[in-house]
Amino acid sequence: MKSKSVIYFLMLFLIGGISSSYADDFSDAILKAKKDFKSANDKSDQDGMIKARGEFERILQLKKNQWLVDYYLADVDFALSYVVMQSNDKDNIKKYTESSLQLLDKSTDMKDDFAEAYILKMAVNGNRWMYEPDKMNDILAKTNEATDKAKKLEPDNPRFYVISGMNLYYTPETFGGGASAAQPLFEKAYELFQNRKEKDDTYPSWGYDLSAGMLAMCYIKQDKLDDAKKYIDKGLEIDPESGFILNVVKKDYDDKIKK
Repeated sequence: MKSKSVIYFLMLFLIGGISSSYADDFSDAILKAKKDFKSANDKSDQDGMIKARGEFERILQLKKNQWLVDYYLADVDFALSYVVMQSNDKDNIKKYTESSLQLLDKSTDMKDDFAEAYILKMAVNGNRWMYEPDKMNDILAKTNEATDKAKKLEPDNPRFYVISGMNLYYTPETFGGGASAAQPLFEKAYELFQNRKEKDDTYPSWGYDLSAGMLAMCYIKQDKLDDAKKYIDKGLEIDPESGFILNVVKKDYDDKIKK
């Protein structure tokens, strides 16, 4: 009887060890792929992004939290759509945008309470107007649907306010958008990020530097360059390698200073 108990507890120990190792393999792989993707994204390095995408695809073989891996694959495709946007390559803009949306649908089908996927949908849907402007009503409906779902699930998620702000920032002022209208949303995001703690390190963690950078962009638009510089500096304190701050915001700031 005693030997059976020993075997039973030994089996539990071994199974627990295997599960722990399995979880560690997954977490380590996600963290490495996240790091590689961020590094490539900061440099707008298309080849690096594609390599990072391959890392996420290989993680799917572990068959763990596939909804999360699909989210990251969608995030990479969304970033790739912005890279090809620079050359106005509408075929590839469509390819990467549609792939991103399909992956996000898969993610929410598996885990319909995953707010991050709906937040990313809010952003990705906006790409569609570049290749199907005749479907603007559907684009707005899908964006609003994702917005409502994300806000219901996580009303204090700062990334929700970053994307809401960006959607408003790039809306013409005649339709109620622009920098002044978007600024309170970026302020809300920046404030929420200061106390934000993700569920674990494998979860999405982007956006803090983006909130600071977009506040700087708002101040640049208003010719408040001292305030803009303050948020550029804050953004670089948050992330010294931020491609958005270094390559977009700082360029706009420097151009404005020269005028």
